[in-house]
Amino acid sequence: MRKILSILIIAIAAISVSAQADFSHQNGGTNFQPGVRSTTNTINASDINYWVGEGSNQLIAAFYFCDDSAPVGFAYGYRWNGTKTVHDLLDDLAAADSRFSYTETSGFINFIWYIDDNYGFVNQNDGYVMYTIDGNYCSGLSDNLVNNGLFELQEWSYDCYDYSNAQMLFVDDPNGTPEPPVVVPDTTFCGIVGTEGCTAIHFDNPYILGWATGCTITRGYQDIANPTTLVTYGEESVGIGPSSESTLDAVSLGDGGIAVLTFGMPIQNGEGFDFAVFENALNDTFLELAFVEVSSDGIHFVRFPATSNTQDTLQINNGGSVDATQIDNLAGKYRVGWGTPFDLEQLADSANLDINNITHVKLIDVVGSIDPQFGTRDQYGQIINDPYPTDFYSSGFDLTGVAVLNGWTPGTGINDHVATQKLQAYPNPTTDNVRLNTANAEISVFDVYGKLLFTEMNSNTINLANYPAGVYILKVSQQQIKVVKQ
Repeated sequence: MRKILSILIIAIAAISVSAQADFSHQNGGTNFQPGVRSTTNTINASDINYWVGEGSNQLIAAFYFCDDSAPVGFAYGYRWNGTKTVHDLLDDLAAADSRFSYTETSGFINFIWYIDDNYGFVNQNDGYVMYTIDGNYCSGLSDNLVNNGLFELQEWSYDCYDYSNAQMLFVDDPNGTPEPPVVVPDTTFCGIVGTEGCTAIHFDNPYILGWATGCTITRGYQDIANPTTLVTYGEESVGIGPSSESTLDAVSLGDGGIAVLTFGMPIQNGEGFDFAVFENALNDTFLELAFVEVSSDGIHFVRFPATSNTQDTLQINNGGSVDATQIDNLAGKYRVGWGTPFDLEQLADSANLDINNITHVKLIDVVGSIDPQFGTRDQYGQIINDPYPTDFYSSGFDLTGVAVLNGWTPGTGINDHVATQKLQAYPNPTTDNVRLNTANAEISVFDVYGKLLFTEMNSNTINLANYPAGVYILKVSQQQIKVVKQ
């Protein structure tokens, strides 16, 4: 790594050092000819062996050295919450890994070391490094890190004039064995409305017990890559009350926008799905998606674990489409009039959450860009690809309503919570007959999509023996109950 330079090289280097003060936009100035010393390595999160820190933000930190005239790089992964700077990144790496260290003067890096039994990397001369975040030169150590970004630091050396396609070494955790790579299940999820196994809920399904009673919107941009104009379509009041089949009856969130829905009475964890989120998709494939989070105190929110197995190499644009069988636990999966249902049982072990007292539902627009600088990721770290950019005043996820499926008592809905004479059915589950705790009455039987199957007059018993296994809705007057046929 230590090299003796010719007199000419030393002279040029001396001139370069004297020029550094003139170029405060980067550590080292334009004498480093960054256009030549850029790298073309593609580093994915799945390549990283050693992650330092914890948090919802993540970044890859790559360091390049000139080793015996051959460019060599190594990479860490870094996670954090809140705001972190380049200085924080380097300090945390040095604290976690004794093989890595650095020195600084006046807010700039002097030396970088990475030394273990196999490698002894030290940058060549005091101040001879340059570093960027997503290709933008850092003004020093105070620059803020970028979520899903790439930090790159390169040693200055005439021997390694071009760092393109440098050999990459992925650092192992010195304190233990590397974490195994994340394995994404090869799963196909339920498809569009009308296909077998589809779980979509129609907006007039009698299974629905009530709707959101409050809505607060934080608008996002029409295009997050050009953050100048916020979306404006629709009013917050649209998020309150029933959805419909009108694509105009919506309020737009914009890129990364947020909607927080509140409820007069809490949603409860019951059998099957507990609430459903409605969007105004024009068809079964132009799907604008959103993350879904819930809270029982309005402070601590827990996100449903979302999955997007859609390819992330070709951007889906306004002419593209999303395959519903490739996405799960993302709102906006179905066309207008049909809601995406969610089951609180999935969050049963979450801290600071009472799944029998859900008072808030938060929707966060998925920025569908496959550019890591702007895109969002699923539970496995995969970029979520949906139509982008949608640079108009109704951009992003378009909310039309949030329906309650468990928690409220039917009838007056938002005014009642638990009736004293709750409708009951037994046995439940059943294989054939079901008896209700009512006097002889008119019993209407619906499937899970809200289709009326038959009505039993002057009875308290219905027979499901000739119907397939599944969930059925029994309605008596203003009350209803779910029954499972096995």
